Amino acid sequence: MYKIIDKWLPKEINDNIVETTTGDWFPWFYHDYVATQKEKSGDEYYFTHTFFDDVTKQINSNFFDDLVMPVLYLIGNDLPLIRVKANMFTKRDKRVSYGFHADYTKEQYKEHTTFVLSLNTNDGYTEFEDGTKVPSVEGQMLIFDGHIKHRSVGQTDTLHRLNYNINVEGNYKNFI
Repeated sequence: MYKIIDKWLPKEINDNIVETTTGDWFPWFYHDYVATQKEKSGDEYYFTHTFFDDVTKQINSNFFDDLVMPVLYLIGNDLPLIRVKANMFTKRDKRVSYGFHADYTKEQYKEHTTFVLSLNTNDGYTEFEDGTKVPSVEGQMLIFDGHIKHRSVGQTDTLHRLNYNINVEGNYKNFI
């Protein structure tokens, strides 16, 4: 169903990503929903930066080479990318659980794999519909079948929860 690889991302690469994405010049974009637009609650918001776009199938960011290529190199060359984005959840006074969702449907992609790369350690996590909770741990990679419903659960202990969400075409078993 899924695989967790602790300490997957070398610290030097992780530190560069975190330093850059939390710096003064990195552009984040506000979204008033996390999983689906119909679940807007006022409590549900986060910030994203899309490096590679699923609609245009093009690089969308000047930061792609420096912040994404080292990660993609570690996953494997010539990946059939669907989307690559960074997510930032800000600190909340209470835990917020966002809606369960699959990033893409079987109609959109017969097979696709989702990678969630945690860039900092915090008390937020990714939860699957079966109740499995995968904590956010710096440098940890979570790999799963992209059709499996999952959700983000926000953190209460750090100023931000940073992760990459990478979607590629193909069976997740090819990557675990």
